[in-house]
Amino acid sequence: SNSLSKRRHIIGIESKVIGKKKTFIRLLENGGTVEEEVNDSNNCCISDEDLLRLGDIGLQIHRHYGNARDIEWGGQIFMLQSRPVTNLDNSYTDYEIMHELDSSHPTEFEIYTRTHCGEMFPGSSSWIVLQWFWGNRVRQGIQHGAMDEEDYNPYFEILGIEYNQLMFNLTSGGFGFFNDYPEDKVSREMVLSMFGHHFDDKDVLKVFKENRLAKKKSSLYGKLKMAFMAIDSVLFSPTKLIKLKTQIMENKKHSVVYELQRLSTAKDIWKALLDKFFVISNDTRFHGPVSMSSSIKNMILKFVLEGALPNNPDMDSDYNLMISSCNDVISAEVPNSLREIAKSIKDKQWFRQLSDEEALQVLQTGSNETSIKFRQFLDRHGHRGYRELDPMYHTWKENPIPCVKTIKSVLSGNESLLEPKVSKSVDQVMEELKTPLSFIKKLLIRKVLLPWSRRGVGYRELSKYFMIWVNNKFRESFRLLSKQMVSEGLIPSAECFFYLTVNEVEALCSGDRDPLILTRVRQRRRLYPRMDKYKFEEFIKGPEMKPRNFEDRIIPPVLSSGMVQMTGTPVSNGSIKARVCVSEDITEADNIQPGDILITYSTDIGWSPYFPLLSGIITEIGGTISHGAVIAREYGIPSLIAVGARVVPSGPAISVYWTLRHRPSLKSMSISYDRILNESKKILELWITICSTTPPIETSTQNWDVNVIKASLIRRKG
Repeated sequence: SNSLSKRRHIIGIESKVIGKKKTFIRLLENGGTVEEEVNDSNNCCISDEDLLRLGDIGLQIHRHYGNARDIEWGGQIFMLQSRPVTNLDNSYTDYEIMHELDSSHPTEFEIYTRTHCGEMFPGSSSWIVLQWFWGNRVRQGIQHGAMDEEDYNPYFEILGIEYNQLMFNLTSGGFGFFNDYPEDKVSREMVLSMFGHHFDDKDVLKVFKENRLAKKKSSLYGKLKMAFMAIDSVLFSPTKLIKLKTQIMENKKHSVVYELQRLSTAKDIWKALLDKFFVISNDTRFHGPVSMSSSIKNMILKFVLEGALPNNPDMDSDYNLMISSCNDVISAEVPNSLREIAKSIKDKQWFRQLSDEEALQVLQTGSNETSIKFRQFLDRHGHRGYRELDPMYHTWKENPIPCVKTIKSVLSGNESLLEPKVSKSVDQVMEELKTPLSFIKKLLIRKVLLPWSRRGVGYRELSKYFMIWVNNKFRESFRLLSKQMVSEGLIPSAECFFYLTVNEVEALCSGDRDPLILTRVRQRRRLYPRMDKYKFEEFIKGPEMKPRNFEDRIIPPVLSSGMVQMTGTPVSNGSIKARVCVSEDITEADNIQPGDILITYSTDIGWSPYFPLLSGIITEIGGTISHGAVIAREYGIPSLIAVGARVVPSGPAISVYWTLRHRPSLKSMSISYDRILNESKKILELWITICSTTPPIETSTQNWDVNVIKASLIRRKG
């Protein structure tokens, strides 16, 4: 056994390999040594009794230090030196470490996607979070009778893992609402919500068709059950959410860390945390129904608008207008709160010149209006932050520096950055709609559907806010446990904890000080930065699901002076001409300058502090209900999603002009996939001028002829 939790003994000698030394050194009785020739090269110079004794002592030393040791001894077996063996990192190959949490592939041709998951879990997640929130949820569900042991699977059917990056498995059939795509109207809306655009990938469409044909026809009971769930979600889930949030957050039902602090050992803390897992996780149960409720409300609103005018060229812009300026979108408070903090600073120039650390000290220790607002911000939103679902990453309360940077950057820009968000009332939105509506439809939208849909968006963001608050209880508990494990000598540092799996934490806390666990931790920490940088195409197809930058970093095409076009789906209307800042992830967000258009892979709440600085947002992946889309609509920031791989370098020599253009359908009016594709091409076009030396001469946006620009683009590209 390789376990260190029990006393081990050597019970015998399997084999001996005799060395080929020709000389040996012998101690003289009166002191000193003498070198002599070896006469008998067939016998071992150490007796079997001494070998067994040495082996037994080695096991004791191994158990004491918790890792493999390089030992020197002499004389009547005196231990002269013991140091760790430093060349054990090759116990596992890099390939094994990078794929150790991968989900299995039932077929040779699985199709995964990072859409949506890439926003919730950017990059590679920590080892502890993947097993804790997915594998541990199943295990705890079995223990509490909520799941069947015979159906045990370390992950959910609809999920997949590659290189520690969470993905949705489109092949499993778990997304039943995609199966009728592209024929079904509801399925098309669900695809837009998740992917941000329609697609014609033959392999994906084939999978959807196969899942549809393989799916058993729903019984009357099944249909009634689904209908009841939808009605319950729409009518009652928001009320249930608010009631639970009040009970948990305001009445502080879960003081988990306070209870764990009373325990004295890592083993007891871990056991108590496991016992609380299912109860605490169950408090997030309304996030799914509330999100479903919001999607249903938005779909109803859109269907009514679509029915007003076939092939309506203003359909998308009117719909985006209606679902903007929603009431009480709690995630949209973040940019506005930081703007208000910046606005309240009296000596703006002095504050701007402080270092980030000095500015934070001023905000945290002051007693003026600015400091009070800053502390109120952290009290309300401090549990959120970049990669907020992964406990390895710090919240804004733990590390407020990103918020401080934004406050200083807002002060560095023009006065417009200090202007608060202006919401449009329902009446104002109805006045601005371009779609011709009958009196009945206008009344229905104004009095029922639009307020209903707006509240749904707010409830969805509130449910996520509450889910992150619950998740933060685990983060705080993990930090407490990791410190206790360090104090007991189980792990060398608190950071190592997040590179452990659930089973490894349990083993270490139970006394199984297996040195190979820490060997794996060292390799994981070394490989994690590489895995975290991996970017995948929208659809990742098996059997070998490699990231697009597996061999090396992504190298964008060389762009000379001229025009470049990017296409995607508009989620927030507007036109802007500004500098572009390309950020692979939030680690490059410091390059953002006031007024920039941000181009990035995806955004989550962690990007919110930077939103006051932006004049436009473009993301490679994302759906119409993604975080970036919601916040962009709330703040009237022109936004484009699902643009595909990036092609634009950063730099001040890039001028951007974008406008909403609608391309008329070129196919017949019958319901066909070709028509759906053409309808989806009502896109927001981003035209980018690449200048070799200086920015182009300013041109009034009203004088731009987009068709001429397009022709120029075609000529330049040959």
